Amino acid sequence: MLALLRRLFRRNRPSVPGQATNASLGDALTSPPAVAASSAPDVSDIRVVGTAAAVPNVGATNASVIRYDAEAAWARCLDEAHALLQSLPEACESPDAAQLLRLLASGPETVIRQLPAAAREALTICDDPSLPRAQLARKLEQDPALLQALLRTANSAAMSSGRGTILSIDQALDRIGMAGARAVVLASCVDGLLSQPGGEYNAMAADVWAHMVRTAPLARALAPAFAADPDEAFAIALLHDVGKLVIFDRISVLRTSRRRPVIIPSTFMHPLLQLLHEPIGALAAERWSMGERASSAIGTHHRRGHAVRRDVLAETLFAAEHADHAVRRNEPLDIDAIWRAGQLTGSPARASSVLQRLAAAA
Repeated sequence: MLALLRRLFRRNRPSVPGQATNASLGDALTSPPAVAASSAPDVSDIRVVGTAAAVPNVGATNASVIRYDAEAAWARCLDEAHALLQSLPEACESPDAAQLLRLLASGPETVIRQLPAAAREALTICDDPSLPRAQLARKLEQDPALLQALLRTANSAAMSSGRGTILSIDQALDRIGMAGARAVVLASCVDGLLSQPGGEYNAMAADVWAHMVRTAPLARALAPAFAADPDEAFAIALLHDVGKLVIFDRISVLRTSRRRPVIIPSTFMHPLLQLLHEPIGALAAERWSMGERASSAIGTHHRRGHAVRRDVLAETLFAAEHADHAVRRNEPLDIDAIWRAGQLTGSPARASSVLQRLAAAA
């Protein structure tokens, strides 16, 4: 399945770093994120282990009781990041580490770029219920790269489920759904918006894109095990780690101001990404009109501490992420262990069955 997504997106970045294309609707649709072909392992590598018996709920709270507050979570995680900085001598001695943290603390309006007008126009097309499907299809067909991305997504194993290959955009929209089509368009717009961080961070950003692209069809396939909407799960998973890309975008800003490569100790950089990417991603989802449900799922998809509650989309993301990591690391996927670690409330037996079926069909 995932092998079919290896070339899902083709990059067409502007020549000047950080300069997003925004001249027209066509420009907004011609810069999908690049994914290295070698980064997409075959789903047949999934090895599911565990009893897949009913794992008892170990304490997830009702989603109606706790509302996720992205700004409060960001503030709390920034405090933790400042404490981390002070605890690491090598980070304290790095002017870039401290300055990056100051940039990230400057507020959502500054840290998270707004989509350009052309990108918003492209998304409006997907959101307009009065627009006839045929007219939407004609507009999307005007961009060959986007057409190819939508067809490859629609023909992936997770989407096709053994059905025949489709060749038209209209059939692709039937299969992928409007949420899926909007997600591909939004990912394209976001990629054109955020700047390359330079140096070793470019490869890290490419890995993030590759992971999100691989996770999206897995999330769609696993969604029924959590009673989540498959199309919505796909759309959210495609950008679930976008907070990391926003952080890399701030590194690009720092690189431009310093006029040199940014150097941040890995002992600080890696935990910083883990600490901040959920709330930043949640705020980005709000800023880019992905909706409250997407913001909540992105902000809690690691199911940590205060964020643990019943959220079927966040739970779907948690399981899909672990499935992708297992394939990438060539490790068995322990369903029971995942259910306990994430305090998941879906059906482990159904998730196991879905993954085994995908592996067999790949």
